[in-house]
Amino acid sequence: MTMDDRNDAPHPGAGTSAAASPRPPATATTPGSPTPAARPTTAVTTLLTLATAVLWALLWALAFITTKLALEDASPGWVVGVRCLAAGAVLVALRARHLPAARRELGRLTLAGLLTTTGYLGVIGFALPHLSAGMAAVLSSGTPLLVVTLTVLSSRSRLRPVHAAGLVLGVVGIVMSAVDRLNLGVVTVGGIVLGCCAVCCLALGTFLTPYLIRPGTDLFLATGWQSLTGAVPLLLITACTGDLVPDGMGPRLVGLMLYLALGASILGMTLWLLLIRRVGPSRASIAQFMPPLFSIALAAALLGEPVTLLEALAVVPVALSTVLTTRR
Repeated sequence: MTMDDRNDAPHPGAGTSAAASPRPPATATTPGSPTPAARPTTAVTTLLTLATAVLWALLWALAFITTKLALEDASPGWVVGVRCLAAGAVLVALRARHLPAARRELGRLTLAGLLTTTGYLGVIGFALPHLSAGMAAVLSSGTPLLVVTLTVLSSRSRLRPVHAAGLVLGVVGIVMSAVDRLNLGVVTVGGIVLGCCAVCCLALGTFLTPYLIRPGTDLFLATGWQSLTGAVPLLLITACTGDLVPDGMGPRLVGLMLYLALGASILGMTLWLLLIRRVGPSRASIAQFMPPLFSIALAAALLGEPVTLLEALAVVPVALSTVLTTRR
């Protein structure tokens, strides 16, 4: 059994009846199929998972737009560092009673924070001045490609043809989008390289999440500790560069930072961890195809970023690759 199978396998008791009966039921059922009473529960669970994924994708897409706007008034290290520090402090304070029970988990949570907060959010923050918001989202949607690659390498199993096709499609879509953005002059090669480095950190953090965040760990505490510890290196870098106090501090920046801290970091990251816990990292990564769609539309409406036919078409292979590479 591969790691994907372990993460994505249903609970052993799913789909079985609650009690045995000496007499056969009045309605015949196919052996191994869920009972009629279980079907509504399964349907509700599926709908809740889908709603969670859509809400996370919308929050994540808005985070690219909001960060892009905030960077007009402050440095990347300050924007991401303060966002994560505020979110982490709030969550850790609210869940402080769980800290004694989770003290053995704090080292692993710190590593997760360095990967997902410092490595991904921090680096993508430094890349955004040289990237369009839509391009940043397209790069981030490549996370499933790397997660599947890491899964194959870790399990020493052969890459299935459907997964190989998904990887190729994903690379094609990302290259299409990058070439289009480069031709329009709204991104730079350096920005794309930084964005790719950030996505590598996110993919590694996603892949390691089931090992770093144990099933019994409080999700809000996990999110808070990751944000808190991941913000420290970013703020230290910012302090060393002399950009600790932004020049454009005002109501606009405060409002943007409130959304980033409350909406993106607290709610968004918690929803992401919930998705990973519920369906496993590979299947949760399917949700990564939605933020580019939302980001491109929102960036055009709110930031005036151009949308070309090639940019729109590039989303198609990226979305297909996400679905194919996460198939069991």
